Parts: sequence; structure tokens; C-alpha cells
Amino acid sequence: MAVAQEDRTGTDPKKHFTQLSPGKMTGIRNVADAAGRLKVLALDQSNSFKKFLRALYEKQGRKREPAYEDVRDAKLEITEVLSPHSTAVLLDVNYGARQALNSGALAPRVGLIVRLEASKDPGIAGEYEPGWSVKKIKLMGGTAVKLLVYMDVEDQAAAKAQMDFVRRVSGECAAEDILLMTEELSYPRKGEDKSSPAYNARKPRNIFKSAELIGPYTDILKLEFPADMKADDAKTVQKNLEDLNSKCVRPWVLLSAGVKFDLFEKQAELAMKSGASGIMAGRAIFQEYFDHADRASQKKFLETTGVDRMKKLSGLVDKYATPWAKRAGVASPDLLDAVAPDWYEKGAVASGSGVQGEY
Repeated sequence: MAVAQEDRTGTDPKKHFTQLSPGKMTGIRNVADAAGRLKVLALDQSNSFKKFLRALYEKQGRKREPAYEDVRDAKLEITEVLSPHSTAVLLDVNYGARQALNSGALAPRVGLIVRLEASKDPGIAGEYEPGWSVKKIKLMGGTAVKLLVYMDVEDQAAAKAQMDFVRRVSGECAAEDILLMTEELSYPRKGEDKSSPAYNARKPRNIFKSAELIGPYTDILKLEFPADMKADDAKTVQKNLEDLNSKCVRPWVLLSAGVKFDLFEKQAELAMKSGASGIMAGRAIFQEYFDHADRASQKKFLETTGVDRMKKLSGLVDKYATPWAKRAGVASPDLLDAVAPDWYEKGAVASGSGVQGEY
């Protein structure tokens, strides 16, 4: 078992990645393409899948709650069709992760990222999915752990609780030697919604500060787009992206947050040009799947529109994204020189770096 070394390298990205443990190095290479860019399909949602299915059933005149098999089968079909166009797929333990392995829906040589946290409303401190753990993700062969934390950095008590959770998970991922990918999400306060001016005014600052707080405790950041492309001018959008990139001490990927594909495509291009290492997108790619009434038309949507969207996003990532190693300021010789011949022995020191043996 790896030695738990919480926040070993803090805000120094080069030091963090030259000292990255072998399990984490395997993880980052397996969630990225050969150049080190990430094209991740996010399918770990539970509540939104149920919401989409309820709406579909209501349109069909058969109002009912989705069964386990309904959610599972939708996730597996989307995984089967779109995972070959991804570098990794993010799935939940309830409906998707082991199910995708057992069914063969997850394409070969595609990374498996597994959600750790329970699905909670914003403002409630993060918790593990009951019965689930970092260790179990490692044991099942997961490529990486994904952790979501809702953040309101101006709410000191809530932010502290979330950061305590982040630090705990970070330590466990170090102990189990598995890559950690951490997602921040802003949220409206009581009396607000996502269109409220007050919420949108503080959202970029919340994203910036969240990235600063979480960065030292994770390996990859999954971040929101830090501007409103409908309300903000181009100069503001660009400045916010530059500010976010400068505050990230880890490689970061852009999440889609359920926006329509055309908007996310524009956001992704701007984010890649500003230093992002890839995307982790879900509903922006597949949400219209649930507009189709039968399985045949749903699959056709995935095989046509869904695949086309994945290819468009992959093209943007290939053209503009910054590979994770370049983002971290490391090259292959740096990574190789960090390995001493006795690296695996307890107390061994890797090339004078001061890092103890991993196992």
C-alpha cells in the first residue's frame, strides 16, 4: 500500500507531478490521450437521469418513477456508443461503473473514473456514497476517483466543511495510490436562482477561490466556465479565463454543467485556448437522447448527433488544449529522473527529491 502523504507538494505543480506515485501516474496516463489531453464523458449523474426519464414517460402517457433497470440501461447504451470516442468515462457506483464493466459497454483501453460522493443538495456537507470508498474504487480497478464539492467560499462554515472533506479524500487517495479528480460547483443561495444577478456576479470569484483552495489537494481540477457568455463582453470572458488558469496549480478540465451543446462548444474552445487540458462533459452531449420515444431512435441519436458532438469536442481539445505534463511544467526526462532503482523499498529516496518509497 502507498504511504499516505496528504498535500505532499502543495502549490508547486512541477514538484507534484515529478513526485507523482506510480498508481496515480498510471491513472493520469489512462484518463488522457497519448499527448496528455483529456476527453472525458461524464455519466455519473443520478437525479438528472431520473428527471429526464420521468419527463419521457409522462410524454408517453405512462407516468411513473424510473426503475433501476431504466437508469442503468440508458447509461450503458450511452457508454457503449460514446465511450470509443472518449479517453475516459465517469460513472457512478449505483447504476454504471460495475455494470459497464460486466456488460462490456465500456470500450477497451478507455479509463474508468468513478464517483465517490453521495448525491446531495448544494449547501450540505459532502459525504461518501453509503457503503462506498476510495479503497473499493481502487480494488475494482478504477482509473481515478472523482469527487464533487459544492462551494460557496463566502460561507466560511460551509467552505470549511467541504475542504475538510476534500483533505480527507485526498489523504485516502494517496494511501490507496489512485488519481483524484476534484470538481467544484457554485450554487445559488436561498432566494436566488442561477439567473439571479447577485449569484452571477460572485460566481467567477467563487470559481477562482475554489480552484485555489482545492488545487493543492487534488491531481486534476474539474472546473466551471468562469463567465456568462450571454451577459459578459468578450474582454471580460477572456480575462476571467486567464485569471482562472493562472490560479490553477493543477491541470484543469472544463465541465459542461448541463448547458446546450452549441454553447458548450464555444466555451470549450475558449477554455482550451486559455490553458485547459481537456473537457469532462455529459448532458451537453447526450441530453436530447431522452427526447426520443423509442430505443431505436435513441440509439440513432447517439450514433449520429452524439458521436458527431464527441468528435467536434475532441477536435477542439486536439487543436487547442494544453497537455497535462506541459501544463505542469514537466517533461519525460523529469519524470524518469524522479525514479531511483530502489524506489519501491520503504525509506528509499527518489533522486534526491526527499520522497520516501511508495510501497
